[in-house]
Amino acid sequence: MKTIYLLRHGESIINTDDVHYHDETAPLSELGKKQAQYVAKRASRLNFDALISSHMARAKETAEYIAEATGHSIEYDELLKEWCMPTSLNGKRRDDPEVKLLAERAIAARDGDGKKVEDSENFEELAGRAEQMLKHWESHPRDTLLAVTHGRFLRMIIARVFFGKNLTPQLFEPFVSGMRPQNTGITVLQFDPNDAHRSWWMLVFNDHGHLG
Repeated sequence: MKTIYLLRHGESIINTDDVHYHDETAPLSELGKKQAQYVAKRASRLNFDALISSHMARAKETAEYIAEATGHSIEYDELLKEWCMPTSLNGKRRDDPEVKLLAERAIAARDGDGKKVEDSENFEELAGRAEQMLKHWESHPRDTLLAVTHGRFLRMIIARVFFGKNLTPQLFEPFVSGMRPQNTGITVLQFDPNDAHRSWWMLVFNDHGHLG
């Protein structure tokens, strides 16, 4: 049996600024650093065997606070990265009409209603990466993991837990529009290959009591 504490990173400047930032390097905001400190204290009371993180700066910074509080080293996994806007938008204002149009096309492709836009993942690629992530966790040598990831990818992982390979853009839509994981919110997944009903379960969603 596996238990996954799935954690969204602390608030970053991507969440607050009017400009598209490079997803790889955008750091935590000042509020995000405080959130990371709070969740690190919370994590120090959890019993987990391995700390895994997206390599993106905002997740990496969050994981570093947790590593300092818990004594765990960090294992980086690119499968945990966020879905990203096309890199051609980096540094451009979100309210520019042409920027908004391209961003909307990329989001439509992510949610299954449009063709792939530049280097941004479409629905099939994002869903496939979530499936890879689940398979990787199933075979991970440790039984209890804490994984730091991102809001959109977290929702895709949950959708794959619920629907598996039957997931469609139509089934994914409520996860996009109706689920809003908080920064440093904790979701708990469980994998039991011997369960007669289903192997993956979601036990907790978006627990952010540590933020007060």
